[in-house]
Amino acid sequence: MKAEDNMELKEILADWRDYDDAAFRLGILLGVFPPDQKFNRVKAMFWQDGYPLGDLLVDILDRMAQAGVLLKDEQDVRYKWNPDPVDLS
Repeated sequence: MKAEDNMELKEILADWRDYDDAAFRLGILLGVFPPDQKFNRVKAMFWQDGYPLGDLLVDILDRMAQAGVLLKDEQDVRYKWNPDPVDLS
């Protein structure tokens, strides 16, 4: 069992992560990828334009950033959990 198996997304994204790594980890948490999936076997889906699953997972991250749940570094295209509480009401 990996250390991240019992972690929440806010713990996994506590520090900045590149978009592809963040999307991959989100995919694991959503059950899209099995917990033992190796990133290098699926990384192309995040690097190719128009790959539906990769686009979807990155879009979820972007929407979470728009809602203020995540912070997005536009220049380096990376994400991290917003440490400031967000009013989601």
